[in-house]
Amino acid sequence: MSDNLFDVLEPEHEESDVVELLDENGVPTLFNIIANLELDGQEYAILSNVEDEDDVLIFKVTEENDEFVFETIEDEDELNSVVDAYNELLDDMEDEE
Repeated sequence: MSDNLFDVLEPEHEESDVVELLDENGVPTLFNIIANLELDGQEYAILSNVEDEDDVLIFKVTEENDEFVFETIEDEDELNSVVDAYNELLDDMEDEE
């Protein structure tokens, strides 16, 4: 088991990015990276559980020692801004189809 917050795994499909996150008990869970957003100079990742696509998490992405770290978003206004930006992205994608 890794001491890192997450390990990037080899994607099963070329367009699929999968990360393994450890919960507070150290249990690994696989998540698909469904979107990356940049908002006000900060990068965010939207993840969905591989086994339960309704289980979606949003993290702030930072880089420490050449490794990406997913951090929980504590500020409710910041989280709402990211959710709004993601919903806008989804709307734009639907308009293009």
